[in-house]
Amino acid sequence: MSWDTINKGDFNAESAKQANDAARAKAAELAKAYNRCFGTDDGKRVLEDLTQRFIFQNNTPFGSQNPDYEAAYHNGESGLVKFLINQVQQARVL
Repeated sequence: MSWDTINKGDFNAESAKQANDAARAKAAELAKAYNRCFGTDDGKRVLEDLTQRFIFQNNTPFGSQNPDYEAAYHNGESGLVKFLINQVQQARVL
């Protein structure tokens, strides 16, 4: 679906629902792939290391030259690990 479709009045609720269902199915399959990847013993070990390294031990020292930049950088690192964990947890619910 595109803006042109909507602007022309060719908007169809059924096609929007189908597109939404397809997007949800694709997201569910991707979450399951994350779960398969990090569900192995090695995957669990890697995810635990990433969690320790980039969430729990990821501090910005008070003496940093640019603490705002470093804090934002560390926040990005932890955000990625949180995303991975979230995908694995979503797959378990599906």
